[in-house]
Amino acid sequence: MGKEIELKLQIAPGAAGPVLQWAEVHGELGRRDLRSVYFDTPGRSLAMAGLSLRTRFDGAQYVQTVKATQGKAAGLFARNEWEKPVPSEQPEPGSDTPLAGLPPQTLDALAPLFSLEVERRSLDIARQDGVVELAIDTAIVVADDRQSDFCEIELELKSGGAHVLFELARELDALASVRLGVMTKSERGNRLLDAVAESVKAEFIPLSADQTVSDGFSVIAAACMRQYRLNEDILVRRRSPEALHQARVGLRRLRSALTLFKPAVEDGRYVHFRDELKWLAQELGDVRDLDVLYGRAQSSELRIAIGRLREEAQDGLEAILGSARARALMVDLAEWIAVGAWRDDGDGSHEGVLGEFAAQALEKAFSKFKKRSDGLAGLGDEDRHEVRKLAKKLRYGAEFFAGLYTGKKPAKRHGRFIDGLQAVQDKLGTLNDLAAAPDLLASNGLDGTEGAEGVLSGADTTETLESAEAARDSLIGLKPFWH
Repeated sequence: MGKEIELKLQIAPGAAGPVLQWAEVHGELGRRDLRSVYFDTPGRSLAMAGLSLRTRFDGAQYVQTVKATQGKAAGLFARNEWEKPVPSEQPEPGSDTPLAGLPPQTLDALAPLFSLEVERRSLDIARQDGVVELAIDTAIVVADDRQSDFCEIELELKSGGAHVLFELARELDALASVRLGVMTKSERGNRLLDAVAESVKAEFIPLSADQTVSDGFSVIAAACMRQYRLNEDILVRRRSPEALHQARVGLRRLRSALTLFKPAVEDGRYVHFRDELKWLAQELGDVRDLDVLYGRAQSSELRIAIGRLREEAQDGLEAILGSARARALMVDLAEWIAVGAWRDDGDGSHEGVLGEFAAQALEKAFSKFKKRSDGLAGLGDEDRHEVRKLAKKLRYGAEFFAGLYTGKKPAKRHGRFIDGLQAVQDKLGTLNDLAAAPDLLASNGLDGTEGAEGVLSGADTTETLESAEAARDSLIGLKPFWH
């Protein structure tokens, strides 16, 4: 068994020229044409178990590779892998990999699901602190009658610390705009088998109560970054309003994770990342506000006017998402999560036990929500908005730690708690949209457009306030699942 540590960078197909030219200065690029076939059951049992199985022909021999990972990664991938030569394209699971622990019927059902053709150009880059294998892959993945091409850069650590990968990534970004990669090649194939997604929602985060706080934070933060980056890609390709929404959710979850874990991760760069994520979220929020207005518009004239403004705003947003500032934020944040100073600074709280930390953090967030939401129906718009944000942070925290409460009773309590929070959020969200609508219409020059008055109609504020307070009181009455 070996350990693979690599950083994935996404680059537009056909844009790798400057990177290739740079690489040729540092040595002779090797070239290999690789064909890989990925195997799984029809129900994709291996993928669900965090495993991948492929056989690859490199022009000389077939090599079987099994990879295992704990959770989904973003940027830095650290995976156990088992490799061995095989006589043909057909895999031989054997007894020396995690496949040996699977039921015989699962192994019997293994079949080729998709294939990958890769033109790989690579060389080793030596740095003072380590050696990195640079691989530039131009690839086509084929699944049934579908295919997709992509280009990515893989930086695999051969020796030294992980910081070497990020230093090299920044050098490459100065040559050709690269974005943080969040998908393995096997995942690209699996996604090609599925229906085209308009967005990607938050995924379940596997955690254990006895792992360290630092490990828990790393897994949670990576999951949030992954949600953001997957939706960012969809947003840029298709301008999907739902992808925009889920990209914002990913950023909000990430910001909530920073707040939740602040006692353990605060260091000299904490404020920088907090502020940069807030900036990026606000940029996405400007376009999202127009989507909300469009959804409430009741006249064709207003919808046309909003649609025109959204296209202009989307143009500006795409420029921001492709900017050096936005690209650097994701790469720098991935480095900070993996090897940031917070891991060595402070009182050692990051090395505490995650289960205890989660209970304390959830209790603190819940207490703050209860205090600020007291007398909810009588609060002003700004105070209700603050309560709404606290409810969101509490919900995200509850979702982050769901994997720690999988017993029958805790899981049941967790479900009721999430449902209760959702009810509060829904009512407060409606009130916030109504409160914000007049300013949004005016700031976008839409308040005089036919149908603008209809944006504010059709909702009974008093009734919604009463429903919100009732939902809040019901939530407060629930037994916390972390007790």
